[in-house]
This record gives sequence, structure tokens and C-alpha cells, in this order.
Amino acid sequence: MIDMIQKQNILLSYYREGKSQREIEAMTGIARKTISKYIREYEQWRQEVEMSEKHSDIGELIQAIVEAPTYRWT
Repeated sequence: MIDMIQKQNILLSYYREGKSQREIEAMTGIARKTISKYIREYEQWRQEVEMSEKHSDIGELIQAIVEAPTYRWT
């Protein structure tokens, strides 16, 4: 299971450090599908915030980064 710190490190590595998903996979041992999922979720959330009237609320953006990962059981 991925914890909140690992999710945060994935997003920071991708956006701040400019690492590719493959580089993050090699560095963390987390599957690329999972990395892609967290990046996609973050992007969707970011677009929603930008479209809303609250786009200036940086606290919500930070919350999305530090939010604990969720899992869907199918």
C-alpha cells in the first residue's frame, strides 16, 4: 500500500523535478499505472479548482497533494 508521503513524493518528483513516470517507477518501485493514476487524479482536481471561483485558495491545492491515497476495490 502507498502512504501519503509516497504519493506526495510521486507528485513532487513529477512536477518539481521533472522526472518521467518511468524514472519515478525505478526510483520508488511503485507501478507506473499507479503513478499515472495519482498524476491524473491530481490534474483533474487541479482543473476543477481552476474552473471554480476558489482558484485562488492555495490551501485546497496543498490538501490535494498531501491527501492520503484511496483505493477502489472492484
